[in-house]
This record gives sequence, structure tokens and C-alpha cells, in this order.
Amino acid sequence: MRRMKTVSAVIAAASLAMVGFGATAANAASGSTTATFTVNGTGLSISVPGTATLGSANTGAASVLGAPLGAVTVTDGRGLLLATWATTVSTTTFTTGSGAATNQQVTAANVTYNPGLLASATTTGTGVFVPGTPGAISGGLTAGSWTVGSGNNTASWNPTLSFTLASDQVAGTYTGTVTHSVT
Repeated sequence: MRRMKTVSAVIAAASLAMVGFGATAANAASGSTTATFTVNGTGLSISVPGTATLGSANTGAASVLGAPLGAVTVTDGRGLLLATWATTVSTTTFTTGSGAATNQQVTAANVTYNPGLLASATTTGTGVFVPGTPGAISGGLTAGSWTVGSGNNTASWNPTLSFTLASDQVAGTYTGTVTHSVT
């Protein structure tokens, strides 16, 4: 009988130990971590030719001189959900010599900018490049824009500058600055 009591005591002790295991599983805990990462945009930039030689004309008759300026490229690396931008072009007066006399100048009103046709532009990314309307640069002119875009994109075009020259235009090399900007 003693043996029976000892076996019963061992079984009871084991049962109590098992109850402790059950209590441990019922008290389990967990934790959550909020994790993040960043995707960086590289910004909006424009590149233009450093210099351009736009041809020549003879003196003595009113004329129009025109030539391609060189590639203008906008790179939009901002990675925006709604990626849009617009470029404008402006110019200084083109002058030769001292530039003091009116026939030593070609003012912005006499400089025409033509961005070319949509088909002549090179683009990448999602969206639509819209070339600006050709016209005199005086007061600034829209050169082109990007619409209905998303994410990164690029557009490149080769505009033509045309100069209306007076019949008494002075001979010489005329210099001016054409500025493109993008916003």
C-alpha cells in the first residue's frame, strides 16, 4: 500500500508540473516593429549648350537668319506621383561692337524661338512633352512642358533661333545670352 501511495504522489507531482507548463504557454507575449525606408529623388535640372554659332548673313538687306541652338534637355528625377514641369526661355539683346547704336543690336523682340515639333523631341518616362508655341522671346516664352507624368522623366529638343536683321545692320559678330529655366 505504501507503494501505491508513493506512485500516487509521483503522479500528482507530475500533474502539478504539467499545469505549470500550461500556464506558461497561456502567458506568451509578442511585439511589433514599424519599419521604414526612403526613396530619394534627385531633383529637377536642365542642360543647354555652353556656346552656339548660329550662322551668318550679308549686310545691306533686311533678312532673317536662323539656325539650331543645340540640344536642351530637362531631367526630372524627383520621382513625383504627379510629375509636371515647364521651361521658359529668355534672351538678352544681341550686340556687336559697343552695342550703343540700334543698328549694332538685335533686341529680344527680333529673336524668334521655335522648339520644333513634338515628333522631333526625345523623351523617356511616363507623361507627355508639349513643345511651346514658336514666337518672339521678348518677355520670356514657354519653351516646352511635361504633363500627365508620373515618376522620373526626361525630354530633349533642339530649338531654332531666328534673328530679324535690319537693312542697315552693322557688320560684326553679335553676342547675346539665351537662358532656359525649368520649374
